[in-house]
This record gives sequence, structure tokens and C-alpha cells, in this order.
Amino acid sequence: MITICLTQFTKGPWVKVMTEAFCKALSFYKDKFLVDVIEGYPKKKYDIIILVGIRSIVKRGLDPNKILPYCNKLIDMGDSSMDQRKNYEDLYFYFLPSKTKLHDHYVYLPKFVITDNLYPEKYDDDKLTIYVDHFKYQNTDERDISIKAINKIFYSIKNSNIPLRIFYHTSKGVEINRLTPEITKTKSQIAQYLPFNEIAQYYRKTDIFFPTHRETQGMVAQEIAACGGITMLQEWMYPKNTLGQFAHILYKENDEIDFFSIKQNIKNITHETIRNNTMKKCGFDNFKTTLHQALIKLI
Repeated sequence: MITICLTQFTKGPWVKVMTEAFCKALSFYKDKFLVDVIEGYPKKKYDIIILVGIRSIVKRGLDPNKILPYCNKLIDMGDSSMDQRKNYEDLYFYFLPSKTKLHDHYVYLPKFVITDNLYPEKYDDDKLTIYVDHFKYQNTDERDISIKAINKIFYSIKNSNIPLRIFYHTSKGVEINRLTPEITKTKSQIAQYLPFNEIAQYYRKTDIFFPTHRETQGMVAQEIAACGGITMLQEWMYPKNTLGQFAHILYKENDEIDFFSIKQNIKNITHETIRNNTMKKCGFDNFKTTLHQALIKLI
């Protein structure tokens, strides 16, 4: 039996989702893996410790001497296959598809969509249902471009030539038909945390999803695609090598957003077609199988 420790040094929706995904994937192999989930430094020895987070030792200033003696193998994770930051891992999972990688111990782990709560459930009326993501920015340099993006989205919504239904994720939760953006001076996520089964109720009904900021690990576009929705975004918002994972329309900063034309065009593609494309590329089985193979090879 291989003993595995999933340890978290930070909290947040992404860390929670990833921890649950690792546990779910490894539960299919109960005869091979025994899994503990902890917070902070380990207190006993494991075969493998997995740091759930993005480059946790480097970004969190962790003490490797409080981790390395407690495992035979250490696994870290991050966005890029070309991450040059020096670390202590025996295996590094990266999540953005790439044809090249910096080191042999770098392994691509496919992003995934868990479909338990994700399926098309659209309104039967004449309104186009829009989901607007919360305001956020990765660094100070990106704040202005994120402000411009969210202001443009709400300007277009207020001047729409057809009836719309708006879902907008804010510090109060998902607000319905709000027509003004919530912009803050902090880059910390301001959106109220909602359990996934609750926020998925809105995803299922969404026709068009508008991101508002740059994402590296975000999966909302793929999750809404699993519900038959289309993402409308500027090119800088999602990594280019993930765009094939979800149905999307690209627009530029100065382009007009014509909701009437959008509504007419999306009639030509079914919710099932949108969903099937995403599940082919982001199905959980892809994640589960790759994870299992990588762990066995590591040991």
C-alpha cells in the first residue's frame, strides 16, 4: 500500500477543488493508495507528499526541512511546463497543455470537469442569459485592463438590443440583473465563496459567460461549456492553449458586443455539441488515469 499525504498551506476554492479531485481519483485505486488530507507541515512519514497549491514552497516561503524528511517522494504543481523556479520536488505536475517542457520530471496533468452538477438546464423564454465573472486582477499592471474589460461588458449589457437575464458574481453572492460592476482596490478575490452545487445552478442556465480578468487555473469556461454555454472573451483572459477546451467567441477591446447577433449565431450549435467537445478534452477519466500512471512510475 502506497501512503500519500495531500497537504494544503493555503485555503481557497481552487485548493479545495483540487484536493477533492485528487481524493476522488485515488479512491478508484483503494487497493494501491492510502490517502491522508492535512493542513500545514506533516507530522508522520509518507511514501508521497503532494503539495496542493501553485509552487507552494517558493510562493509561501515554506521550510523544506519540515517536509522532505517526512516523505520518500515530493510532488509539487504549477501552471507552466517551462517554470524555471528551483524547487525540491521529485515530480512536478503542470496544468497548461504544452509541446515542450523544461525537465523530464515535469508531467502534464489534464484539467478536468466533474459533471455531477454540470449539465444543460436552460430557461424556456426569449431572454439571453448572461453570466459575468467577478472582478479580479493578478497584479497591479493588470488592474486597468481588467477595469476596462468589466466596464465594457456592463456598458454593452445596459445598451443591449434584446432582453437579457444577468447573473453577476459579487461579494454578495450571485446577484440577478445588477447593471453596475463591483470594482475594488485590492487584488484579493472579493466574490463571495459559494458551494459548487449552488453556483452550478447558475452555470447550468447560462447561455453566454463573460470572463473579466486573466485566468491561469480557472475552469469556469470549461464548466459552463459542460452546461452547453459559450464563453465570450478577449484573447488575454484565458491561456491560448486552453481555448480549444470550450466553445468561445473572441472579441477585441474596441469591438461592439451585439447580443442580437450573438443570439442568432448560437442557435446553430446545440448544447449537447458544446458539452461533448469539452468532456472529450476535460473529462475526469483523463485526469484520473494520468495521475495514477504518474504516481506508479514515480514509486
